[in-house]
Amino acid sequence: MSNLSERNEKICLNCNAVVNGRFCHICGQENIEPREPFRHMLTHFVFDLFHFDGKFFSTMKSLLLKPGFLSQEHLKGRRADYLHPIRLYIFTSAFFFLFYFSFNSNKVAVKTDSSKQDTTYNELVNFDKSYSSIREYDSIQALLPKKEKDGFIIAKLTRQNLVLKEKYPDGKELWSKLIDVFTHQFPKMLFVSLPIFAFILFLLYARKDQYYYSDHIVYTLHLYSTFFIIIFLVMCLNIAFAAIGLYDYGKGNGNNYLTGFISSGFSACLLLFYWYKSLRKFYHQSRTKTILKFSLLLMINVIIFSLLFLFFILFSFMII
Repeated sequence: MSNLSERNEKICLNCNAVVNGRFCHICGQENIEPREPFRHMLTHFVFDLFHFDGKFFSTMKSLLLKPGFLSQEHLKGRRADYLHPIRLYIFTSAFFFLFYFSFNSNKVAVKTDSSKQDTTYNELVNFDKSYSSIREYDSIQALLPKKEKDGFIIAKLTRQNLVLKEKYPDGKELWSKLIDVFTHQFPKMLFVSLPIFAFILFLLYARKDQYYYSDHIVYTLHLYSTFFIIIFLVMCLNIAFAAIGLYDYGKGNGNNYLTGFISSGFSACLLLFYWYKSLRKFYHQSRTKTILKFSLLLMINVIIFSLLFLFFILFSFMII
């Protein structure tokens, strides 16, 4: 509640409803003087800042140290002390990808063998060498019987192939561009996977009137947010290794492979362990049932993410 004086007029400035008391019963706006002194604005800013920080730190503590606890609290209606799951997801994902893109833009590019690049380019772009231009392809297709013409998808891919053959003749620039475009599509891929992941949970934990689909969405938002934070911390660890000379981006020496393997293995184990613990805590099932469902969930998601990966690779190929 504000400490500004209440207006004598009992008409809401926001919706023109008659106000009984300090707050409008229609829109909820406080019936106070519209002119706000600087001292009050500063006080309000400091209060909101520390109020957000209080929620932020309590949310981070519970999220990281108590897998599944935050989702349970939300399910029980205890939400005032924590950030809303959607706000948490938006904040953590935005922060993570801003850091990731900034970090990778300044990172030394990894050198690859030119013959491998040419081979990859040929596999990706030159899957059909019988056409030299779109005009030639269209003219040949026009002469073919309807049954022998390429379908919509093949025709789109072939036309895009011919465009890219002219635009990127050597293939190296194409490969770099494709990786860059796909990397920037990755946040969209994760966002698309979120409701699919929640739906799989809905099927695996289908109990009569116990969990709604929205409950699985809340759990998924918390899980994804935690994954963003853990991966961010591992990336910071890699940066620390680089600072002390244990890791050097862009170099393929043995020390790099060992450090990268340890870092990747550690992060994978940490993510899987957190995932399992959060399932056990949130859904309250036995260790055996949780392990079985966790294994099934892992296999299903490998398939789903492989399909999404393929789809977004093709989508990136089409929009280059």
